[in-house]
Amino acid sequence: MFSKVLLCCLVAYAAAQSEPAAPPQPYSFSYDNTDEYGTRISQEETGDENNNKVGSYSYTDPDGISRTVKYVADAEGFRVTIETNEPGTKTSNPADAQIVSNAADDSYSANPPSSPAKPAPLAVKAAPITIHAVQATPVVHAIHAAPVSYATAHHVTPVIALSHAPLTYTLGRAKSA
Repeated sequence: MFSKVLLCCLVAYAAAQSEPAAPPQPYSFSYDNTDEYGTRISQEETGDENNNKVGSYSYTDPDGISRTVKYVADAEGFRVTIETNEPGTKTSNPADAQIVSNAADDSYSANPPSSPAKPAPLAVKAAPITIHAVQATPVVHAIHAAPVSYATAHHVTPVIALSHAPLTYTLGRAKSA
């Protein structure tokens, strides 16, 4: 008995031994794609034997609005720089992510127009509208069950259904006299 337990322990110990993990392999990849509408998407990344990553990805639409994200991931952490010309963006550094914006300044001019534009007057004629109420009408008054026979007495129950049409309103033109 002891030899069987010892043999099982040796088999379990041998099975528990794992192969050491292979060191990270250096790699590099990239792609660049432009679709039929003129939208361009690209990405490139390299990784070294220390598992450090350096890369970027970018997007450019047919109107010329673009965003490029450059990143580094290594022992010091993840660092990113974003270059964009998207409207409404400004150069900033939130959460240690450097954003460099080349967007046109869309602030208002210091000299406002001398008089605000006034909308042109619009003439609207009132048209009479009448609302006709449709009265509720019963659809089915009552359905009487067939006479009960002894053969079907335990299967048949009387059916009584009563339903009214919903009250609806319609918009129509006023009736002329």
